[in-house]
Amino acid sequence: MVSPSTAQTTPDRVRRGTASEGWLSGELVLSVREECPLPQEIEGLVRGQDEACQVCTCAPTKKVDCKGKGLESVPLGIPRNTAQLDLGYNSLTRIERSTFVNLTKLLILDLGYNSLTRIERSSFVNLNKLWILKLRSNKISTIESGGFIGLSSFLNLQLDNNDLEKFDADILYDIGGGLLCEIQLSSNKLKSLSPLTFSGLATPSIIAVSNNSIEKIPPRLIYQRNKELILHIMDFSSNRIQSVATDAFEGVKYISELYLSSNSIAYLPETVFINTTIGRTLDLSSNLLKTIPRGLRYLRRLRNLYILSNSLSVLSMEMFDGMQSLEELIISGNPITKLDDRVFSDTQLVNLYIYNTHLRSIDGRPFVTRNNSIIFVAMYGNSIESISDSVWQDMGMNCRVFVGPTLRRAPHTRSDLEIGFAGSGFVQSVTVSKATSKALGYSGFSCSKLTHFKRNCTPCLQGTYGGPFRTCRACSPGGFFQNRTGQFIKTEVGMNCLSCNNGTYVTPETHPGRNIGDCVVCPSGTDKSRHAGFRACPCVSNYYRRDRFGECFPCPLEGVNCSGEYQHLLPGFWWTWDWNSTDNFQSYNNFVKNILMENDYYNRFTRKFHGVLPKAHPCPRNKSCLNLGVGINATCQHGYEDFLCSQCITGYYSWLGQCFKCPRWWVFLLEVLASIIVIIVVVLVVAWDLRRHRQRGRSVVSVLFSRFKILLGFYQILGEIFDALHDLPWPRSLIKFGSFCKVLEVNIMQLIVSPRCYFPNFTYPTIYLEFIAGLSFSVLVIMLALSAYNLKRFYLHLKETPRDVCNDVLTKMKQNCYLAVVILLFITYPSLSSAILALLPSGCDEFYLDEAEKVKVLLLRSNYSIDCETDQHLMYNYAAEASLCYIVGFPSVLLITLWMSRRRRMKNESDPSYMLGSINYLDQMSLFVADNTADQDAGAQVNEIPPDDFSGMGSPDDTHSLNDAATSNNQPLLIPSITSPAGSITWETFLCENYKEKFWYWEIVELARKIFQVLFVLLFGAEDHFTLFATIVLSVGFLVIHAYVKPMKHAAEHRLQMCSLASICLNLLTASLLLLPNEGAFTSETRKEVLAVFLVLLNLTLVAFVAGSAIWTFLKMIFKTACCRRAVLSTTHVYRLLRPPQQYSTQRRCPSLDTNGERQALLSD
Repeated sequence: MVSPSTAQTTPDRVRRGTASEGWLSGELVLSVREECPLPQEIEGLVRGQDEACQVCTCAPTKKVDCKGKGLESVPLGIPRNTAQLDLGYNSLTRIERSTFVNLTKLLILDLGYNSLTRIERSSFVNLNKLWILKLRSNKISTIESGGFIGLSSFLNLQLDNNDLEKFDADILYDIGGGLLCEIQLSSNKLKSLSPLTFSGLATPSIIAVSNNSIEKIPPRLIYQRNKELILHIMDFSSNRIQSVATDAFEGVKYISELYLSSNSIAYLPETVFINTTIGRTLDLSSNLLKTIPRGLRYLRRLRNLYILSNSLSVLSMEMFDGMQSLEELIISGNPITKLDDRVFSDTQLVNLYIYNTHLRSIDGRPFVTRNNSIIFVAMYGNSIESISDSVWQDMGMNCRVFVGPTLRRAPHTRSDLEIGFAGSGFVQSVTVSKATSKALGYSGFSCSKLTHFKRNCTPCLQGTYGGPFRTCRACSPGGFFQNRTGQFIKTEVGMNCLSCNNGTYVTPETHPGRNIGDCVVCPSGTDKSRHAGFRACPCVSNYYRRDRFGECFPCPLEGVNCSGEYQHLLPGFWWTWDWNSTDNFQSYNNFVKNILMENDYYNRFTRKFHGVLPKAHPCPRNKSCLNLGVGINATCQHGYEDFLCSQCITGYYSWLGQCFKCPRWWVFLLEVLASIIVIIVVVLVVAWDLRRHRQRGRSVVSVLFSRFKILLGFYQILGEIFDALHDLPWPRSLIKFGSFCKVLEVNIMQLIVSPRCYFPNFTYPTIYLEFIAGLSFSVLVIMLALSAYNLKRFYLHLKETPRDVCNDVLTKMKQNCYLAVVILLFITYPSLSSAILALLPSGCDEFYLDEAEKVKVLLLRSNYSIDCETDQHLMYNYAAEASLCYIVGFPSVLLITLWMSRRRRMKNESDPSYMLGSINYLDQMSLFVADNTADQDAGAQVNEIPPDDFSGMGSPDDTHSLNDAATSNNQPLLIPSITSPAGSITWETFLCENYKEKFWYWEIVELARKIFQVLFVLLFGAEDHFTLFATIVLSVGFLVIHAYVKPMKHAAEHRLQMCSLASICLNLLTASLLLLPNEGAFTSETRKEVLAVFLVLLNLTLVAFVAGSAIWTFLKMIFKTACCRRAVLSTTHVYRLLRPPQQYSTQRRCPSLDTNGERQALLSD
């Protein structure tokens, strides 16, 4: 007995005989195949320094090396005496017919690893001395007839690894004059071969068409008339061959090695080898044979027969009859259950491999051979329990036998035998030729080099398997193991491994799995009810992993989807990898590619992620964050970039929270021009109205100003609310309305197109521009007013105007300056206050960038591109804190100034001289108006418009009721000062005219309300529920107070203000509802849309009210002009004259129907 070890087999025997027989069976052919001898002319010097030698390397041995130069065409000027030309690893797509016509001394031409798609006729003409042509690893799909014509000395053609689907007989016609070393057609897409395909070869020696899709070997494949061919190797392995024609090898006298392994052959014709001798090796492994074909009995000189992994169940005595020279038989991997007596009796068998079968016992004398020649038997991997004593007696002297550990009793009749008990993982190597080793590589063997001609092949070990890749692959870690040896597959794709039980896997540290005991329970977080696959079991739903073979972790609650077992961003969310090195992102990117691979081709070096993942944050505008692809890198919508996709790229500008493409210059100029025209028209209308009203009564401008202030205040607050609460999931209709509010907010800076449109390098933040421009605008308005007043005074001084006239003019100028300053600052106050509050330290948000919350940034809430910790922003912090005095100071100054003006006016009213002056002034004004009336047409202008004409939608009764209530409370009416004649507008009337006398300060309260209603949201953001609660409480408080005190004079304006306050409250309540958790029900979304439509209609009611009022007032003004009035009356008069008499008589009987206005019109006519 000997312990299991790697046994040595006897070397292949080489028979001595005639010279031709020795050549056929010896190593001469192999030496020619391995190293084709080249003529002596290859030694020499390449002359000339042409263009080719400038691009390529011209060696002093007549070799031009153009390998890997990125060439798309063959360079010109290749020296004519070149013997070896290497054009491999380039980008050649075509070979012109005249490319090599002058290279008549060329011996070796390498065109491998290019992008050639076809070989045209006469592509290699005049290359009479060419020995070797390498065309492997291109994209050749077509070879024209006569493509290789003229290659009379041809020895080696390499066409493997291309896209050939057809290979006709005329392609190889009349090439090769001596001994053809090799023609390689392996790894193409050949589906069939036609008869006489290789008959054009003058002296074929090696033909390899392995790894194609050939289904049949046709008749007379290599037939040449009146000629018997001798081939060294024919390789048809790894195809789809199902049948072999009876006369497939007709005309072939001798084949040294024939390989038909890894096909689907179930039958061989009995006479297929009747006229053909196979001298060395026949490989029929990995087919569907159920018995040894009877046609093999003619192979009397066959020495090596390989029938691994077929479907043989019984080895009967006649199977090997006639194989008198058979020395080595590998028949393992078959379901053999019985060996007949004397099954090998007609052979000279030396080495027998019959492992991994279904044998349980061996009886009789199956190992009888000529001269007891068997010296090695491998029977391990079976379940043999008993071997009769008669079996051992026919083995050769000192025979070595390897059996499995299931054998119960050793023989006692032969003491010279060496019997080894091999375990389940034992394998026995075999020594074969180089060509045979390639064939065995397809059948579950791994071969290593012994000598130049010999290879040592070992069956694949436990946990591994072989195949067309000609080596042993380990079963992947995961749910796979293999407890048998010598396993293989027939295709490149797939795996011959057993599966672990569900919920178990083989770890990378212990793989390859050699038995089911190597499968361990999958880690936590995985679905143990499923097969592990190529990982440590799939993760349960909404879990992700950091290691392909590690545990799974719960997915973060917001912004991330963990399908596919990795974290990837949902649309509408954003994260960044810039807080760490680029290796962190690249490492996770490689890991994601790894984890998405569901097969064994993943990268072993990227199966773990050792870095830190970023933290997801919601985007201010959901649609801006698309997150396409695998979703690990935040991708923004076109036009957006930077943090949270909140900034606009170059060529786009920000408007209403969105990015729009910059307009052209002429479009921008037209917009500016239109804005200037609108401003001029408004100024002219105001001036015209002020000049036309000299009597008591309320002017059109006064009414519109009052209602415009209400509308402006409403939309300024609502615009700030929608802007500050942009993170909330507002319904689509409310989002559009929020954009509309931003337009009506009259925020001066947001009405200006970003300077980046016209100055691409201008990247100064918009919030800084708003702050600077707001303060500058306020200072500029005051400075312009002072300058205008001083210029007017200087002008009057130069004209030497009398003092009393000068005082009157300067007083009027002062009032106009006050009015302009107050109106402009009043309009810009909310927007400038918002910019100041936004720049305070509380206006910065803290963002954690990593999942561990160790890396954070402090960014400005109104512009996420601004880092609050930079020195520049700290300067703006200080400036904003100093500017808080403006937020408090402007309303305070207005309040104090109004109080002082009111106190001074009331003091004057109590002075009798003031009352007398007022009466005289009114008398003078009455005389002045009477004189003017006599000179003017009765309808040329609007002298007086009663207050009820401007009440808009309100009724006159309501207006009188409020005025009566004011009178009953003994509230004195506001009497204009001497410098403010009736009908004119001053800064005081602008602020106080639409309020009752005792609520003269209420406009200051309104200014404070505009700030307080958005104060908490601007300072602390909308994320805190308390912030929104405080804002709602303030809004409701202002609504209740306004409803209780009723500070406005006119009922229509009172109702308008109540509607605006109620709308603000409802919008804030909607925002609070949106902060509540959403169960995602369809009815919930539907109700939100219904609520949104209601709020939009309610919010637009204010615009409709003011617009309707303005249109109605304008129409009444038009009607009361002289020309329009007279035209209407004249039309009415003509109509009455043309009416029938009966109607006229009826009209005469009812004179009371004539109105006073009509009578006066007739009298005037």
